[in-house]
Amino acid sequence: MKTILIIEDDQKTAMALSLRFKAHGYAIWVAEDALSAINLAVRQQPDLILLDIALPGGNGFFLAEHFRTLPETRDTPLLFATGSSDPELRSKVVAAGAAGLVRKPYQTETLLAVVEHLLKSQELGGDRAAAPDTPSEQNNKRSGPRRLLIVEDDDKVARALAVRMRAAGFETTVASDGIAGVRSAVTTQPDAVVLDISLPAGDGFLVAERIQAHVPTRLPIIFLTASKRPDFRKRADQLGAVAFFEKPYDADKLVSALNKALG
Repeated sequence: MKTILIIEDDQKTAMALSLRFKAHGYAIWVAEDALSAINLAVRQQPDLILLDIALPGGNGFFLAEHFRTLPETRDTPLLFATGSSDPELRSKVVAAGAAGLVRKPYQTETLLAVVEHLLKSQELGGDRAAAPDTPSEQNNKRSGPRRLLIVEDDDKVARALAVRMRAAGFETTVASDGIAGVRSAVTTQPDAVVLDISLPAGDGFLVAERIQAHVPTRLPIIFLTASKRPDFRKRADQLGAVAFFEKPYDADKLVSALNKALG
């Protein structure tokens, strides 16, 4: 049985997380402050630490630094949690040697997928504190076809796009809603994402934000939409999209944009 230490000062949040993880077969310990967290971590030696950045008695970054000095926890994967939308947090998390960052309020299924992925990576000897690679660096390290996640709720459009992308040499995964899209991004670790803006269970912009928050490497994202709203393109640019296509789109141009983004 895998063991998780939750470090969270909000008792309701900690209790809800504890119950949910236990329901999925995990052994759980909870600490509400830095001192209790250190004592529990040293005694129990968890397989994963879920660490809130804002804590009484020392913030999460300070605590993470301390964990790295202890022989019992120096190799334990750290997963930071935050309610902040500060875009600089990602780089701070990487600098702290953490395995990832999740945003509050939690989407339970996504959080569970992140935890499962990190624990499996640890079993396989994955790099706990690997810095984000550029897309071209990822492709040079990987063998086989590049992996593409397609998030599209129209089944016919999704299937047609998947067929075209496979013909262009991509290995494809298709998700039909926002929750499935984020979960697939976490579990499949794609090289790029093609993302419809209008989706059930979360619009594409929200899905893009959650994907970027939950995967260790910033992914190239291409947005698709049938809307003519000019603010959609502006929002896509703000989120760092590598391309934006209005439906019906030219599949060859989409392939070209993906190849350019991936190098």
